[in-house]
Amino acid sequence: MSKRIIEELKRQIQEANARAEEFKAQKEEINARIEESNARAEEFKAQKEEEWHRNQKTTLAEYLHNCHFDLYQKLRLAQDSNSSTDLATSVDGRYYPRWLRPWRAFTDYQRQDQFDKIVGICGQQRLFNQEGTTRDNGTIFERSEARSEMDIFRFETIAVEYRTWDILDAIWSNERSCQEYQSRNLRFGSGPRNFNNLGKDSGAQDKRERVRQEPNGSGTRTGLDGIESLAFIHIYITAHNFAVQHLEAALAKETLFMDVHERTQTDGYSTDSTMEVEKREEARVARALIRVFNYMLLHGVRYGYVTTGKSRVFLYYDEEEPLVLRWHLCLPEKVVAQTRSAAVEASQLSQTTLAQLASFCLVSLSSPALTGRWLGMAVDRAGCVLKKWKEEAYEYKDPATPPGHGRQSERGEAGGEGGEGGEGGEGGGDSSGQQTQNDGADSSSSAPTKEYCTQACLLGLKSGCGELDDKCPNVAFHRVAGSARHAINATQFTDLMGEQLRQDAYQGCDALIGQRKFGATGVLFKLELVEFGYTFVGKGTIPKCLGHLEHESSIYQRLVELQGEVVPVHLGMVSLASGYLLPGGARVMHMMMMSWGGELAAKATLPDLESETQRSMRTIFSHGVYHNDEREPNLLWNSERGRVMVIDFDCSKLLPPPKRRKKQKGRDGRNGKRVG
Repeated sequence: MSKRIIEELKRQIQEANARAEEFKAQKEEINARIEESNARAEEFKAQKEEEWHRNQKTTLAEYLHNCHFDLYQKLRLAQDSNSSTDLATSVDGRYYPRWLRPWRAFTDYQRQDQFDKIVGICGQQRLFNQEGTTRDNGTIFERSEARSEMDIFRFETIAVEYRTWDILDAIWSNERSCQEYQSRNLRFGSGPRNFNNLGKDSGAQDKRERVRQEPNGSGTRTGLDGIESLAFIHIYITAHNFAVQHLEAALAKETLFMDVHERTQTDGYSTDSTMEVEKREEARVARALIRVFNYMLLHGVRYGYVTTGKSRVFLYYDEEEPLVLRWHLCLPEKVVAQTRSAAVEASQLSQTTLAQLASFCLVSLSSPALTGRWLGMAVDRAGCVLKKWKEEAYEYKDPATPPGHGRQSERGEAGGEGGEGGEGGEGGGDSSGQQTQNDGADSSSSAPTKEYCTQACLLGLKSGCGELDDKCPNVAFHRVAGSARHAINATQFTDLMGEQLRQDAYQGCDALIGQRKFGATGVLFKLELVEFGYTFVGKGTIPKCLGHLEHESSIYQRLVELQGEVVPVHLGMVSLASGYLLPGGARVMHMMMMSWGGELAAKATLPDLESETQRSMRTIFSHGVYHNDEREPNLLWNSERGRVMVIDFDCSKLLPPPKRRKKQKGRDGRNGKRVG
């Protein structure tokens, strides 16, 4: 083979190798591009999955996880005490318990039982806010420290109460659960109406006073019948007034209240600077608990809590052990993983703020609030055994059950004792949530049960032993010896009703607070004159508002011709001896009696409601009264009369009587013609 051929072959081989290298490089470049494209695709897929996950509804477990890390952990509490005023918040003259003990029933099984029921209903359904929504809400609380009760209120409302409400909505969407808890809803809201403030002007200073003296919030249940009743009461408090590092130690002291009270008697709290830190913090914890305890007692509920946002002390009080207040501390920071990347077990999710509060809400439904006679009896019993702060002191002694108090709590754990209570005995409600009480929201067996009398019936009574109305649902009770006329006249009626209420304020008398029938100056009652079966309503008020009631009575006298037609029939006023105790401690001492006007006109299906309303208002005005408060709650639809009936005249003004010419006499309906 010639040298030239060999060289040519070498050249060809080199070219082939070069082409192979080039092809290899091209292949590697293509593979790199493919890998890069795959990486971008994976990244895009991950972003899409993350976006999808962030924007889709979440399961219960995911929601609790997100709320813990994106809301609860975002709250920053100020620890300085520059704005601390809690020691200045007086509890003087308020009832205080003797013993402070753990609420073991809730800790050991009630909390988990209720949470398991929530999990069973929610399952893996995606019912709750997207992760992104929860995370966005959490950024609000990162910006500044919570220093005031208003800051805590904002956090609790947005991050805790609304979120717990979301969880409980799953319960109310399940009919079986509604039947089990005998409820359609449980809502968070502001503190219950303070009836001691009826008729009170709400100036700026007064509002600040009310914030200090009233509970900040409450839980209100709606029963299957639509009637509302209180389930629990709570207050917000700043971290420097309820410091976590001292809270556990204070709660562990069974004699906390007695210890703090004894120190107050020696002027040990004259100034913060002279007090030992531990004693100062114990005083703050004790005072906060006493505030809630009194609200619970006077509103007839067994459940309450105090919260700083980060910590929450659930409280339980059972009248079967009247000297004991029980507590459960909710402190998620100590039991739930602190980093988002850490695995959060199911058992830890049940310890989060939302899970524990939702469980507490369901437990609270086992005991309806006491009202009427039962509330009065409970407060009277408590007053016989409880001491008042700075007025009376308990004797220190071993907390053994005293003679005569050995009855086991009917709602307690097996083996416990009532009275002052042995360590093993405590109540806490039926963990099934099905328990009901005879002394709950139904008020009393003596509450009126009859239907309301008709306008025609009570007009006949008022006219002086007039004819009975055969259409009245209670006519059989009114009729005496087969007579067709009323057996008593209006004066006798007022005297008999007054005597009945003075002898027993709760006999035939029931406050309609659960139907939200109360206003600025009074509370509506359903009343029955038991002897004759007359059933009607009364507007009750406290002593300082008597003038409002008397003014309203004078308006009814001016409108006497319109009674039973455009306004209710006015049946006089009565005063009570000891009064009717309302939730919160106010006592109704005076009542104005009237016929039942009807339900809200706004809820009636009337195509011409506005014209009907104006017809009634014009008629009232033509009779010399300017109503001055034309709002929906004051306009009722009376199906018997087929027209709008107007009520609530405490803001009304009497106009000068019109000058009428003789020839116009009778045109307003005086001569038996229909008015308006």
